[in-house]
Amino acid sequence: MSTRTTPQPKVDLDATRARLERVGLGRAADQLDALIADAVKADVSPHAFLDRLLDEELGFREDRRMRTSLRLSGLPTGQTIGNFDFSFQPSIERSRIETLATCQWIRENRTLLIQGPPGVGRRSPGDRSGREGCGERFRRGLPPARGTDRDDAP
Repeated sequence: MSTRTTPQPKVDLDATRARLERVGLGRAADQLDALIADAVKADVSPHAFLDRLLDEELGFREDRRMRTSLRLSGLPTGQTIGNFDFSFQPSIERSRIETLATCQWIRENRTLLIQGPPGVGRRSPGDRSGREGCGERFRRGLPPARGTDRDDAP
């Protein structure tokens, strides 16, 4: 007596990849092979695999949104609150800058005015908190007023 094994259904990854691209999930389509291989090795359940596939797509979209927002904002690149040099201007209170970076003042529809003489570093905390605002999905409202020290203003 011979035992017959039921053949496993074949999965056409090219068709799946094409469907993912067709519904606008390009990153998921690109990562499909690697994610399936990982899921098979780790014996991942189907819903966990689907979650991982969607997380990959959403993470890619969020990274792209952040890069685009920062590029369109006109803010200097590479400057964050985390790498701000508080020793450059000791009179700046770290707690105030960190509070500014939470963007709570934007949520409360409040105006922020940073003032002081030229060369004391007024612009840097504003630019750095602007980067935080891009991460919080806030949009830059008005360009700086003419006559400010911001030479690159539109």
